[in-house]
Amino acid sequence: MALPGHQSVKPTPLRNFRHINVRPAALALGAYVTGVDLTDPQSEDVYEEIATALWDHHVLFFRDQPMKPAAQVTMARYFGEPETHEIFASVDGHPELSLLENDAGKPPEINTWHSDVTYRKAPTLCSILCCLECPEVGGDTMFLNTQLAYETLAPSIQQLLDDCVLEHDVMNIYRDTAYLARAGGMSKEVELREQHPPVTHPAVIVHPVTGRAGLLVNATHGTRFVNMSRLESRHLLNMLCEHQQLPEFQVRFEWNPNDVVMWDNFSTQHYAVADYYPQRRVMRRITVSGHEPEAYVPTRHANVA
Repeated sequence: MALPGHQSVKPTPLRNFRHINVRPAALALGAYVTGVDLTDPQSEDVYEEIATALWDHHVLFFRDQPMKPAAQVTMARYFGEPETHEIFASVDGHPELSLLENDAGKPPEINTWHSDVTYRKAPTLCSILCCLECPEVGGDTMFLNTQLAYETLAPSIQQLLDDCVLEHDVMNIYRDTAYLARAGGMSKEVELREQHPPVTHPAVIVHPVTGRAGLLVNATHGTRFVNMSRLESRHLLNMLCEHQQLPEFQVRFEWNPNDVVMWDNFSTQHYAVADYYPQRRVMRRITVSGHEPEAYVPTRHANVA
Protein backbone atom coordinates (compact mmCIF):
# COMPACT_ATOMS: atom_id res chain seq x y z
CA MET A 1 0.00 0.00 0.00
CA ALA A 2 1.49 3.33 -1.06
CA LEU A 3 0.84 6.09 1.50
CA PRO A 4 1.91 9.73 1.84
CA GLY A 5 5.64 9.77 2.51
CA HIS A 6 5.97 6.43 0.65
CA GLN A 7 5.57 4.34 3.78
CA SER A 8 5.15 0.63 3.14
CA VAL A 9 2.27 -1.11 4.90
CA LYS A 10 2.12 -4.89 4.93
CA PRO A 11 -1.24 -6.69 4.95
CA THR A 12 -2.19 -8.63 8.07
CA PRO A 13 -0.98 -12.25 7.78
CA LEU A 14 -3.82 -14.75 7.49
CA ARG A 15 -4.23 -17.40 10.17
CA ASN A 16 -5.64 -20.91 9.84
CA PHE A 17 -8.84 -21.32 11.85
CA ARG A 18 -10.81 -24.46 12.66
CA HIS A 19 -14.27 -22.93 13.05
CA ILE A 20 -14.35 -19.84 10.82
CA ASN A 21 -13.13 -18.65 7.44
CA VAL A 22 -11.60 -15.17 7.17
CA ARG A 23 -11.11 -13.14 3.98
CA PRO A 24 -9.64 -9.63 4.13
CA ALA A 25 -11.88 -6.81 2.90
CA ALA A 26 -9.09 -4.25 2.48
CA LEU A 27 -5.39 -3.93 3.23
CA ALA A 28 -5.95 -1.31 5.91
CA LEU A 29 -8.54 -3.18 7.96
CA GLY A 30 -11.64 -5.33 7.79
CA ALA A 31 -12.39 -8.97 7.02
CA TYR A 32 -15.38 -11.04 5.94
CA VAL A 33 -16.06 -14.02 8.20
CA THR A 34 -17.94 -17.06 6.92
CA GLY A 35 -18.44 -20.67 7.95
CA VAL A 36 -20.14 -19.83 11.24
CA ASP A 37 -23.79 -19.47 12.27
CA LEU A 38 -24.33 -16.59 14.71
CA THR A 39 -28.11 -17.00 14.85
CA ASP A 40 -27.83 -18.79 18.20
CA PRO A 41 -25.09 -18.74 20.86
CA GLN A 42 -21.88 -20.55 19.90
CA SER A 43 -19.13 -22.34 21.80
CA GLU A 44 -16.23 -20.53 23.42
CA ASP A 45 -13.92 -22.08 20.83
CA VAL A 46 -15.81 -20.25 18.09
CA TYR A 47 -15.80 -16.96 20.00
CA GLU A 48 -12.08 -17.35 20.69
CA GLU A 49 -11.36 -17.55 16.95
CA ILE A 50 -13.64 -14.58 16.26
CA ALA A 51 -11.74 -12.62 18.91
CA THR A 52 -8.40 -13.47 17.31
CA ALA A 53 -9.70 -12.36 13.91
CA LEU A 54 -11.06 -9.15 15.43
CA TRP A 55 -7.74 -8.13 17.01
CA ASP A 56 -6.02 -8.97 13.71
CA HIS A 57 -8.39 -7.15 11.35
CA HIS A 58 -10.07 -4.57 13.63
CA VAL A 59 -13.55 -4.97 12.09
CA LEU A 60 -15.37 -8.15 11.04
CA PHE A 61 -18.25 -8.46 8.57
CA PHE A 62 -20.76 -11.33 8.80
CA ARG A 63 -23.30 -11.61 5.97
CA ASP A 64 -26.86 -12.94 6.37
CA GLN A 65 -26.84 -13.72 10.09
CA PRO A 66 -30.36 -13.28 11.60
CA MET A 67 -28.85 -13.00 15.05
CA LYS A 68 -31.24 -13.40 17.96
CA PRO A 69 -30.96 -10.89 20.82
CA ALA A 70 -29.84 -13.60 23.25
CA ALA A 71 -27.07 -14.68 20.86
CA GLN A 72 -25.90 -11.09 20.51
CA VAL A 73 -25.70 -10.73 24.29
CA THR A 74 -23.91 -14.07 24.70
CA MET A 75 -21.30 -13.20 22.09
CA ALA A 76 -20.69 -9.81 23.69
CA ARG A 77 -20.25 -11.39 27.13
CA TYR A 78 -17.35 -13.47 25.82
CA PHE A 79 -15.46 -10.19 25.36
CA GLY A 80 -16.47 -8.60 28.66
CA GLU A 81 -19.34 -6.93 30.45
CA PRO A 82 -22.08 -5.44 28.24
CA GLU A 83 -22.89 -1.81 28.97
CA THR A 84 -25.83 0.54 28.49
CA HIS A 85 -25.82 3.82 26.56
CA GLU A 86 -26.59 7.28 27.93
CA ILE A 87 -28.77 8.37 24.99
CA PHE A 88 -29.92 5.50 22.78
CA ALA A 89 -33.18 3.66 23.53
CA SER A 90 -32.86 0.07 24.77
CA VAL A 91 -34.56 -3.05 23.45
CA ASP A 92 -37.48 -4.35 25.49
CA GLY A 93 -36.27 -7.07 27.84
CA HIS A 94 -32.62 -6.41 27.02
CA PRO A 95 -31.35 -3.18 28.61
CA GLU A 96 -27.84 -3.84 27.29
CA LEU A 97 -29.09 -3.78 23.69
CA SER A 98 -29.61 -0.40 22.02
CA LEU A 99 -31.99 0.28 19.13
CA LEU A 100 -30.66 2.77 16.58
CA GLU A 101 -33.72 3.78 14.58
CA ASN A 102 -33.73 6.46 11.89
CA ASP A 103 -36.42 7.54 9.43
CA ALA A 104 -38.19 10.69 8.25
CA GLY A 105 -39.16 11.56 11.83
CA LYS A 106 -35.81 10.58 13.35
CA PRO A 107 -33.05 11.93 11.10
CA PRO A 108 -29.58 10.38 11.46
CA GLU A 109 -27.21 12.51 13.55
CA ILE A 110 -24.12 10.36 14.08
CA ASN A 111 -22.54 10.88 10.66
CA THR A 112 -19.18 11.93 12.10
CA TRP A 113 -15.91 10.04 12.50
CA HIS A 114 -15.56 8.78 16.07
CA SER A 115 -14.63 6.00 18.44
CA ASP A 116 -17.52 5.20 20.77
CA VAL A 117 -17.90 7.02 24.09
CA THR A 118 -14.37 8.36 24.40
CA TYR A 119 -15.97 10.90 26.75
CA ARG A 120 -15.94 8.15 29.40
CA LYS A 121 -12.92 7.32 31.53
CA ALA A 122 -13.15 3.78 30.11
CA PRO A 123 -14.38 3.83 26.50
CA THR A 124 -16.07 0.84 24.90
CA LEU A 125 -13.80 -2.09 24.03
CA CYS A 126 -15.82 -3.46 21.12
CA SER A 127 -19.30 -3.40 19.58
CA ILE A 128 -21.62 -5.79 17.73
CA LEU A 129 -24.14 -4.21 15.35
CA CYS A 130 -27.00 -6.14 13.72
CA CYS A 131 -28.95 -4.77 10.77
CA LEU A 132 -32.71 -5.15 11.24
CA GLU A 133 -33.81 -2.82 8.42
CA CYS A 134 -31.85 -0.84 5.87
CA PRO A 135 -32.63 1.34 2.86
CA GLU A 136 -32.37 -0.09 -0.63
CA VAL A 137 -29.53 2.33 -1.34
CA GLY A 138 -27.28 4.20 1.10
CA GLY A 139 -26.68 3.90 4.82
CA ASP A 140 -23.19 2.35 4.58
CA THR A 141 -20.77 2.42 7.49
CA MET A 142 -17.11 3.37 7.03
CA PHE A 143 -14.26 2.35 9.34
CA LEU A 144 -10.68 3.56 9.65
CA ASN A 145 -7.59 2.09 11.29
CA THR A 146 -6.23 4.40 14.01
CA GLN A 147 -3.14 2.23 14.56
CA LEU A 148 -2.14 2.40 10.91
CA ALA A 149 -2.78 6.14 10.98
CA TYR A 150 -0.35 6.52 13.88
CA GLU A 151 2.31 4.26 12.38
CA THR A 152 2.38 6.26 9.14
CA LEU A 153 2.90 9.64 10.79
CA ALA A 154 6.33 11.20 10.39
CA PRO A 155 8.63 10.31 13.33
CA SER A 156 8.81 13.97 14.33
CA ILE A 157 5.00 14.11 14.63
CA GLN A 158 4.97 10.87 16.60
CA GLN A 159 7.49 12.38 19.00
CA LEU A 160 5.39 15.54 19.31
CA LEU A 161 2.43 13.40 20.38
CA ASP A 162 4.32 11.57 23.16
CA ASP A 163 3.02 13.83 25.90
CA CYS A 164 -0.14 15.16 24.23
CA VAL A 165 -3.42 14.75 26.10
CA LEU A 166 -6.84 15.39 24.54
CA GLU A 167 -9.95 16.42 26.46
CA HIS A 168 -13.19 14.61 25.56
CA ASP A 169 -16.67 15.96 26.34
CA VAL A 170 -20.02 14.14 26.08
CA MET A 171 -21.84 17.34 25.13
CA ASN A 172 -19.57 18.06 22.18
CA ILE A 173 -21.77 15.85 19.96
CA TYR A 174 -25.08 15.53 21.79
CA ARG A 175 -25.82 19.18 22.61
CA ASP A 176 -28.77 20.55 20.58
CA THR A 177 -29.53 17.22 18.90
CA ALA A 178 -32.81 15.35 18.45
CA TYR A 179 -31.23 12.41 20.30
CA LEU A 180 -30.86 14.59 23.39
CA ALA A 181 -34.35 16.07 23.00
CA ARG A 182 -35.95 12.60 22.81
CA ALA A 183 -33.93 11.47 25.83
CA GLY A 184 -35.18 14.33 28.02
CA GLY A 185 -33.86 17.61 26.69
CA MET A 186 -32.42 20.03 29.22
CA SER A 187 -32.92 17.67 32.15
CA LYS A 188 -31.01 14.98 30.28
CA GLU A 189 -28.24 17.45 29.49
CA VAL A 190 -27.88 18.28 33.19
CA GLU A 191 -27.81 14.56 34.01
CA LEU A 192 -25.15 13.86 31.39
CA ARG A 193 -22.99 16.70 32.60
CA GLU A 194 -23.19 15.43 36.19
CA GLN A 195 -22.46 11.82 35.21
CA HIS A 196 -19.82 12.60 32.62
CA PRO A 197 -17.62 15.61 33.30
CA PRO A 198 -14.93 16.16 30.66
CA VAL A 199 -12.16 13.55 30.75
CA THR A 200 -8.68 13.45 29.28
CA HIS A 201 -6.96 10.64 27.39
CA PRO A 202 -3.48 10.30 25.91
CA ALA A 203 -3.35 11.10 22.21
CA VAL A 204 -1.46 7.85 21.60
CA ILE A 205 -2.56 4.76 23.49
CA VAL A 206 -1.58 1.11 23.90
CA HIS A 207 -4.20 -1.39 22.79
CA PRO A 208 -5.34 -3.32 25.91
CA VAL A 209 -5.16 -6.70 24.14
CA THR A 210 -2.49 -6.47 21.44
CA GLY A 211 -0.22 -3.81 22.93
CA ARG A 212 -0.06 -2.01 19.58
CA ALA A 213 0.09 1.80 19.55
CA GLY A 214 -2.67 3.88 18.00
CA LEU A 215 -4.27 7.30 18.01
CA LEU A 216 -7.16 8.14 20.33
CA VAL A 217 -8.06 11.42 18.65
CA ASN A 218 -11.42 12.38 17.20
CA ALA A 219 -13.23 15.70 16.81
CA THR A 220 -16.66 14.24 17.65
CA HIS A 221 -15.92 13.89 21.36
CA GLY A 222 -12.47 15.49 21.52
CA THR A 223 -12.49 19.22 22.23
CA ARG A 224 -8.95 20.45 22.88
CA PHE A 225 -5.42 19.41 23.68
CA VAL A 226 -4.57 20.47 27.21
CA ASN A 227 -1.56 22.69 27.90
CA MET A 228 -1.75 24.17 24.40
CA SER A 229 -3.06 27.43 23.05
CA ARG A 230 -6.37 27.30 21.21
CA LEU A 231 -4.56 27.91 17.93
CA GLU A 232 -2.08 25.08 18.50
CA SER A 233 -4.77 22.71 19.69
CA ARG A 234 -7.12 23.44 16.80
CA HIS A 235 -4.50 22.95 14.12
CA LEU A 236 -3.07 19.78 15.68
CA LEU A 237 -6.53 18.25 16.09
CA ASN A 238 -7.49 19.16 12.52
CA MET A 239 -4.26 17.76 11.11
CA LEU A 240 -4.58 14.45 12.93
CA CYS A 241 -8.23 14.04 11.94
CA GLU A 242 -7.45 14.83 8.30
CA HIS A 243 -4.58 12.34 8.35
CA GLN A 244 -6.67 9.55 9.90
CA GLN A 245 -9.46 10.07 7.40
CA LEU A 246 -7.30 9.34 4.35
CA PRO A 247 -9.11 6.75 2.18
CA GLU A 248 -6.04 4.51 2.36
CA PHE A 249 -6.82 3.85 6.04
CA GLN A 250 -10.48 2.97 5.41
CA VAL A 251 -12.90 0.22 4.53
CA ARG A 252 -16.58 0.69 3.66
CA PHE A 253 -19.42 -1.76 4.34
CA GLU A 254 -22.72 -1.89 2.44
CA TRP A 255 -25.48 -3.27 4.65
CA ASN A 256 -28.13 -5.87 3.89
CA PRO A 257 -30.81 -7.01 6.36
CA ASN A 258 -29.43 -9.52 8.90
CA ASP A 259 -25.81 -8.51 8.36
CA VAL A 260 -23.68 -8.29 11.51
CA VAL A 261 -20.57 -6.18 12.02
CA MET A 262 -18.21 -6.28 14.98
CA TRP A 263 -15.45 -3.73 15.55
CA ASP A 264 -12.57 -3.09 17.92
CA ASN A 265 -13.25 0.36 19.35
CA PHE A 266 -9.65 0.80 20.58
CA SER A 267 -8.16 0.56 17.07
CA THR A 268 -10.84 2.06 14.82
CA GLN A 269 -13.17 4.94 14.18
CA HIS A 270 -16.43 4.64 12.27
CA TYR A 271 -18.77 6.88 10.31
CA ALA A 272 -22.44 6.07 9.66
CA VAL A 273 -23.13 7.62 6.25
CA ALA A 274 -26.40 9.59 6.42
CA ASP A 275 -27.18 9.57 2.69
CA TYR A 276 -30.40 7.54 3.06
CA TYR A 277 -32.63 10.14 4.76
CA PRO A 278 -35.67 10.03 4.87
CA GLN A 279 -35.59 6.26 4.33
CA ARG A 280 -35.70 3.89 7.28
CA ARG A 281 -32.64 2.26 8.87
CA VAL A 282 -32.82 0.20 12.09
CA MET A 283 -29.84 -1.34 13.88
CA ARG A 284 -29.53 -3.30 17.13
CA ARG A 285 -26.27 -2.69 18.95
CA ILE A 286 -24.44 -4.00 21.99
CA THR A 287 -21.20 -2.66 23.38
CA VAL A 288 -18.65 -4.15 25.79
CA SER A 289 -17.09 -2.18 28.65
CA GLY A 290 -13.50 -1.25 28.02
CA HIS A 291 -10.48 -0.06 29.96
CA GLU A 292 -9.10 3.32 30.88
CA PRO A 293 -6.67 4.04 28.00
CA GLU A 294 -2.97 3.82 28.81
CA ALA A 295 -0.41 6.09 27.17
CA TYR A 296 1.97 4.52 24.70
CA VAL A 297 5.59 4.77 25.84
CA PRO A 298 7.78 4.61 22.72
CA THR A 299 11.06 2.73 22.92
CA ARG A 300 12.80 5.20 20.60
CA HIS A 301 13.57 7.45 23.61
CA ALA A 302 15.00 4.67 25.78
CA ASN A 303 18.68 4.99 26.71
CA VAL A 304 20.79 2.46 24.91
CA ALA A 305 23.72 1.07 26.92
